[in-house]
Amino acid sequence: TVLGPCLGLEFTGSQGQWARYLRWDASTRSDLSFQFKTDVSTALILYFDDGGFCDFLQLMVVEGKLQLQYSIDCAETTVVSDKRVNDSSWHSATLSRYNLRTVLGLDGASKSGEVRPQRQYMKIVSDLFLGGVPQDIRISVLTLPTVKDLPPFKGIIRELKYSNKEPILLSSQRVRMDIEGICMENPCENGGTCSVVDGEPLCDCSKTEYVGRFCNE
Repeated sequence: TVLGPCLGLEFTGSQGQWARYLRWDASTRSDLSFQFKTDVSTALILYFDDGGFCDFLQLMVVEGKLQLQYSIDCAETTVVSDKRVNDSSWHSATLSRYNLRTVLGLDGASKSGEVRPQRQYMKIVSDLFLGGVPQDIRISVLTLPTVKDLPPFKGIIRELKYSNKEPILLSSQRVRMDIEGICMENPCENGGTCSVVDGEPLCDCSKTEYVGRFCNE
């Protein structure tokens, strides 16, 4: 499924939910960005790793703040945002990889972490997981096995981009397509046009001979 622009994913916070995107090549230099809103104080946002050895990157909400944790060649560090994000407001987040340094950006402010391993690049084997990881993934292929036990994300993530490109959504479970995505399957009948207002589909029936919420009366 190739998602259209501005399409959001709505995560219910239920166990067993996840969205899986094609691998983000963040081995040396690359950016990832997205917008999100949530009201939970602890939750997994995204995760990828090298298949069970040393390297991983995990972004979470911890005590209401964004927490970036990553490892390159078993050298690990953690970066925590200054401001809280669990206020049900929209926030913009970026992850910028520069070899051994990774910068966490939040609403225009940035903090960085750096590690000093022997190897100069991050190894990445897995796809990118958003909101949770599949429960059928074997512990042995997870670099950070505790990722399976983290509270799943609850809220909406939209406009996910690798550099300036939209990644391919490979599969998902218990995740709803939301925001403008509501109108990709147009609920408006008889030629009504769909828009999204406050997260709900709204049908404009003015150019049809029908009335009603879905232009079907």
